[in-house]
Amino acid sequence: MLDSNVLVAEDFSAVGRMSMTAAISIFSGFGIQTAAIPTEILSTQSEGFGTPITTNNDDWIKKTIGHWNQITDLNLASAVVGYVGQPKTVKLLHDYLTTLKLKHVLVDPVMGDRGVMYDGFGDGYLDAIKQLIQAATVITPNVTELQLLSGNQLTDNASDAEVVRAIEACRQKNKLNARVVVTGIKRDAGIGCCFLSHGQLKWVSSPFVSGHFYGTGDLFSTLLCGYLNFGVSFETAVQRSVFGVYEAVSRTGQVSENKRKFGLDLTKTLNDVTKFTLGKDREEI
Repeated sequence: MLDSNVLVAEDFSAVGRMSMTAAISIFSGFGIQTAAIPTEILSTQSEGFGTPITTNNDDWIKKTIGHWNQITDLNLASAVVGYVGQPKTVKLLHDYLTTLKLKHVLVDPVMGDRGVMYDGFGDGYLDAIKQLIQAATVITPNVTELQLLSGNQLTDNASDAEVVRAIEACRQKNKLNARVVVTGIKRDAGIGCCFLSHGQLKWVSSPFVSGHFYGTGDLFSTLLCGYLNFGVSFETAVQRSVFGVYEAVSRTGQVSENKRKFGLDLTKTLNDVTKFTLGKDREEI
């Protein structure tokens, strides 16, 4: 077990295996303790169950950060930030992260998909996310989010040159030191992610499973943070994370579409993480 804690800041959905529930489960498989900040509490996820009951936690977050600042042995080593919801909450997290000395800060800038920004979000939220990612060491936007952050038009089938230009524009316009891992890009019969390594675009993909699956971005960023905390090389960590998401999607794809709204089947992915943690499936790192 690693002698450190990971800060997990994202929404908590009270039903199913989504967002924070999934993240805490995965980190437990890694043997990593968590310090959780639920950015919003939802009665269910936002799709498939009607309109969820939502509670904003800004006051609780402020008081919790104040309490944590008094704990001398909390020992936060890394952070994962997912869906936040409100610009003021984004700023709270940004201000807190910049006071910490963390080895890894993974930000999934959750704000859009399928070419459009999510309902209820506007330029104020985009500006807040642009500030937040400046505190990151890795960001994991999907194609739509990279488009919003870079100002470059993109599709799921974007060419290598278009993706490279968008990544470079995102880093330059937002003054990032973070590595950019673009998720959800399709190639031939596969789907996966890409990132720049020594100026070259690296692709990591898995077979495409048809259908809509909830929580793949949350799972990917959690797995990536977990593997990086073990000192795995960046490319290997990305490969293992893509494969872990594929395992979850493959199992979830075996159930009816209506049941998929409860989140991903993490059984195989958790088993793989646990075997890695125990050294039974460990590459030289």
